[in-house]
Amino acid sequence: MRRILLLALLCLGLPALALATDAGTAEAHRSPSIDAEYIARLHARHGHVQYRSGQGTPGHTWRAFQREARVLRAYLHQLALRRQRQALVARWQGVADCESGGNWHIDTGNGHYGGLQFNLRTWGAYGGTGMPHEQAAWRQAEVAERVRAASGLGAWPHCGGHYG
Repeated sequence: MRRILLLALLCLGLPALALATDAGTAEAHRSPSIDAEYIARLHARHGHVQYRSGQGTPGHTWRAFQREARVLRAYLHQLALRRQRQALVARWQGVADCESGGNWHIDTGNGHYGGLQFNLRTWGAYGGTGMPHEQAAWRQAEVAERVRAASGLGAWPHCGGHYG
């Protein structure tokens, strides 16, 4: 239980910890390489020593540090992906508010679906799969970005001005 709590604290406290320890140096603008060595240094800062030949803190093995580094990298990757998706949806939220009242899962029955009111031909042509209104808001926004890149905001003649 203590090990899980420590991992959770490291995961949640890493950005603040990284900024606090590297502030004012060239390293401050570059994220640290998260590997077993980095995890070992974090544990050492909290007074834990790698367990070797019966000496050190039990449970703090190199294999455990490697596993924690993998978990932390996966967590940070998912966090960055979630933030990117939220930013993408935020850019398109104004258009969705105008087109569908902000309901990303609306099926109006007029041949247009989802928050951005895609027709199925456009949806499929720009990489959408399934029905637009059944997809997550970020997926709809992702397809909308492709449409915008190819033909501008003209695909939303009345509501395109709300983009951004």
